[in-house]
Amino acid sequence: MPHDQAPRFPGYGVRWDTEADRYRVRNEMTGEWLRQPTGELASFVFFGDAYSAWRTFEVHKRPGER
Repeated sequence: MPHDQAPRFPGYGVRWDTEADRYRVRNEMTGEWLRQPTGELASFVFFGDAYSAWRTFEVHKRPGER
């Protein structure tokens, strides 16, 4: 997905796609989007599921983590 489309997904890391009515996951360090094995963007109905996927997908220390 080109970077020029990113602003339609508000948020950091876990983003809401208003057109698909789903959460999407993005690695903010690399700009890469989490994809399914088929190459389609991964989508999540629940924020908690998307957040867990994001924590695995974007691995780096966040404020307060050791």
